[in-house]
Amino acid sequence: MNLHKRKSLDPRWTSYHKDAVEGFMTADIKVIRKSGDPDFRPTYDQVNKTWTTNVTTIFEGKARIQPYGIIGDTMVAQDLTGRRLMRVQIAETTTGIAVDDMLSVTFCEASPELVNFTMEVRGTIGSSNAWLTDLVCEANLKVG
Repeated sequence: MNLHKRKSLDPRWTSYHKDAVEGFMTADIKVIRKSGDPDFRPTYDQVNKTWTTNVTTIFEGKARIQPYGIIGDTMVAQDLTGRRLMRVQIAETTTGIAVDDMLSVTFCEASPELVNFTMEVRGTIGSSNAWLTDLVCEANLKVG
């Protein structure tokens, strides 16, 4: 058998592995976009788990969330705050999510602490999996 004529991946690879990747999507997320006044910044009420008005829900569904990189720790008014990049995988290819949209985790049984953070979408990265959308989000580790 001539190895140069064989493809590196079996053509059935995508259909065989799709369910395995989606099985790791244990977080329920909600992505919102501020609307109306360009100077308006939506705020998140941690107690009631709601956003202020003038926001539009762009996406709600399952996602896989992983640490992706470190932006750095900065000192703001003698208060150390950390910024981390997070990789968020969504099992859809057309989500309508754009840069500067806000992402929050509404439920995650595997990592309940994720509900405490909001993330800002910083960009999308390409995926070799034709059924995924990969987002790069920035999380502020300072809670409260």
